[in-house]
Amino acid sequence: MTKKDKILHSYISNILDDEKPKDIEILTKKDISRLLKRIDKSDKKTLTISPKINQVSVQNCDLYIVLDDIHTSETDIGIIKNLLSQKIVIFTDFKESEKIDEIMLKLGFQTELRDKTNKLKCYSYNLKTYNNKRTWNNSKGWANPENFDKFRW
Repeated sequence: MTKKDKILHSYISNILDDEKPKDIEILTKKDISRLLKRIDKSDKKTLTISPKINQVSVQNCDLYIVLDDIHTSETDIGIIKNLLSQKIVIFTDFKESEKIDEIMLKLGFQTELRDKTNKLKCYSYNLKTYNNKRTWNNSKGWANPENFDKFRW
């Protein structure tokens, strides 16, 4: 097992421990038998592994993981984000780094891991923490008609 694989497996194990997902989908072509031993220890209901996004079920899952051996387009990531899962982890390599960073930022992903020596990046998206409620972002106090004459900017 390479150092890159160890980092990947350890990172995924930590996510599983923190999030405790019941339904997990993994998009990869790799042999992930060692990772499956770690996943088996988690409290999951279903686990789906597929090499292509179109072969994955259209059911919504708790956690969707894309490993670095799969090239995903912006459309694929949008489909995963909008239709398949609210928690997503995508691993990529450093090929076309700036382009991938731009796409991920545009889609609302956060950079979680950057390891240049092992050529591994990780992006995550969690709908529950993506857009937190703000106290100022409501109609109370500034968008009410009774306040129109009070405040001018």
